[in-house]
Amino acid sequence: MELEYKWLIPRETLAALADFLRSSEARQSHEILHMAAEYYDTPDGLARRLGAALRLRRENGRTVCCMKRNVQKDGAQALREEYETEAAAIREGLQRLPDAGAPRDLCLLLAEQQLRVTAKTDFIRNCWLLAFDVPAPFTAEFAVDVGKLGNAERMQEFEELELEFKSGDAEAFRAFAEQLQTRFSLVPQPLSKLARAIRIC
Repeated sequence: MELEYKWLIPRETLAALADFLRSSEARQSHEILHMAAEYYDTPDGLARRLGAALRLRRENGRTVCCMKRNVQKDGAQALREEYETEAAAIREGLQRLPDAGAPRDLCLLLAEQQLRVTAKTDFIRNCWLLAFDVPAPFTAEFAVDVGKLGNAERMQEFEELELEFKSGDAEAFRAFAEQLQTRFSLVPQPLSKLARAIRIC
């Protein structure tokens, strides 16, 4: 499962937020990634109608196929099924995703269909892995994404913050996320990158 919070970037408090994260008791590591993704579906939107998003993304030279399925959304928080595997092409990914836990029947069904690119993203991710020991141990990835999303006809600039749960105590993670949202008046971004890209025309 993928548990994450997504917010708009708060220009007026971004510096204060960065200072807070740097001064927190969390152990931190930093990484910069160039992420370029293509989202696939059938011409009649079969994957979307079945509640799935299918993505092929290049991450600093590594190519990963991912399937996501929404489980629950509430404001900035989203809980999703997420399955990933390394693959050079989307059909190769659909063959490998069941070994990563994805629904085999759904992967086989989509692999038999005509697939086309429905949306694209291209952005730089600055991400920090945060590790907390109190009030209960958990790790989370805090990311700043800046780039473009859209389709073959039009790309639009976007910026957002993401906080994704990685391991440990999920309730401690949720409490930390709510603390950030309240303290810095973060505005939830309820739509995924795919949902926003599809809306661009």
